[in-house]
Amino acid sequence: MAAAETYTKHTHVYKTHHATDIHLDVIVSSGNKELSRTAKPVLLWFHGGYLVTGSRNAIPGWLLHYALSHSWTVVSADYRVLPESTALATREDVIAAYEWVAGGSLSRLHPGCNADLDQIILGGASAGGWCALVTALHFSTRPSDHDQQTDERTLPPRPRALWLLYPWIDLGSSKWAQSVTLPSAAPVDPATRQSLLAAIPRQIARGETSVGEDFPASEAELRTRKRLPLLYAMLEGGAFLDYLTGVSGFSERVVQVGLDRAVDGDSRLRALFPLSWGSFTSAFPATCLVHGTADREVPCGESERLVAKLRRRGLEVQYFPVQGADHVFDLELPWSLQDAGEGHQPSATLVRALRALQGFLKEVNGVDR
Repeated sequence: MAAAETYTKHTHVYKTHHATDIHLDVIVSSGNKELSRTAKPVLLWFHGGYLVTGSRNAIPGWLLHYALSHSWTVVSADYRVLPESTALATREDVIAAYEWVAGGSLSRLHPGCNADLDQIILGGASAGGWCALVTALHFSTRPSDHDQQTDERTLPPRPRALWLLYPWIDLGSSKWAQSVTLPSAAPVDPATRQSLLAAIPRQIARGETSVGEDFPASEAELRTRKRLPLLYAMLEGGAFLDYLTGVSGFSERVVQVGLDRAVDGDSRLRALFPLSWGSFTSAFPATCLVHGTADREVPCGESERLVAKLRRRGLEVQYFPVQGADHVFDLELPWSLQDAGEGHQPSATLVRALRALQGFLKEVNGVDR
């Protein structure tokens, strides 16, 4: 399938924060017209970038190919990022993106895509996995679960499945409360780091907002990027959780007394740490995780902790470790995973994981979605 000739992309504003429009892309297949007459799943995708950089353009080519070849509609959303905003704002945005999709805007603006809103897949890579997870938790724990008077018909449908690639989901770990140097990070000299960090309070005071930045596709582009050095400076500065929460000294307090006492019962902050306080009810979507066992940035233990939590609650989950693989191991994979050749373990693992995801989407009568 030739990538440039097989889909159309439409950009919409799904939310406006003050003067900043926040966009999402709706990507639909230009082929498979017969298949598209049947209602098909929707993949709502959130990009990675440590909640500091990245953009809605960052969708793995192989995943886009798979979705389009099955006539799924793909929606990829931007969101507000740190440090100009906190993760509280990010969470509000990703929830709003889901509401845009599930609440009827997608079907109203693109009736021809025949989106099945009862078959929404929430997906994300790295920090996008956190976005997908907190959204899934929000919509799987609803007022109707506790309030008999709530009319279920007024609420958007719950997500059907959760698709997580090397997700960064244990943000409350003491690792992220201390100085972190990413293996892939370009060196940031001390003077530049100090200048970048000193500018953050002024940016916040001016009410600046950012929705990230495209990842570089070449060395030349890398030299033009502003947010990657900012990310590295924030992580190396040892106060990343301060920017995440908007609470000065939060990182230091996590190191000294632990996450529980640092949060101190604040329900809004608890929502940022799903592995510690997420309410995984019976309505939580079926979950599929893929993570490299040699991930040097986000340890696979973060995924394994979520898997263990879901299994203890008897929830549907499948985990696919990729032996020896690092973070973003799929970056250079071909659009068609079969083109990677026999015996290529990362591709073979992703194929098995996608089959498991398809299994979550089968109708009761066994029709493949």
